Amino acid sequence: MNGIGLKGKAFLGHASVLKRIIAFIIDLLIINWVILFPFKRIFDNIILETESFSKTLDFLSKNTEYNMFITVIMIVVAVLTILYFMILEKQWGQSVGKMLFNLHVKSQTKDLNYWQLFVRSMFLIPVFPFVLLWVIDPIVMLFTKENQRLSEILSKTKVVEQYKI
Repeated sequence: MNGIGLKGKAFLGHASVLKRIIAFIIDLLIINWVILFPFKRIFDNIILETESFSKTLDFLSKNTEYNMFITVIMIVVAVLTILYFMILEKQWGQSVGKMLFNLHVKSQTKDLNYWQLFVRSMFLIPVFPFVLLWVIDPIVMLFTKENQRLSEILSKTKVVEQYKI
């Protein structure tokens, strides 16, 4: 393909799995800082610091009034995280992490639409069965010809790398 608004020539090719992983880690760090960090003080006030995960679970099981509040926060965080990816990928075809590595989300049909972007991000929904995608998506990505995750196959999208000549 020709240039995408660049001087010189550029073409799109398969995206490196390593670059995709690093880009995703960068996006997670941004999400942690922008979305999760504001909730830290709330969680610190609700959940007392304990030595173990099991003691925290025990505390939450004995104090069920916090469960609904924590569930609402988890839903808000999931929605904001999905919106982070959907809005950036719809507007620019890239998240911040992808921008750093010249990675782009492309539709295999026509233009990217919000439904495709939502399906791509379903793994971010922290409830069953979507959490299964945390394991399935990376495994499928390693075994497909174009390194597509299952959620990308279902959404008819793929991540490509822009190479400049």
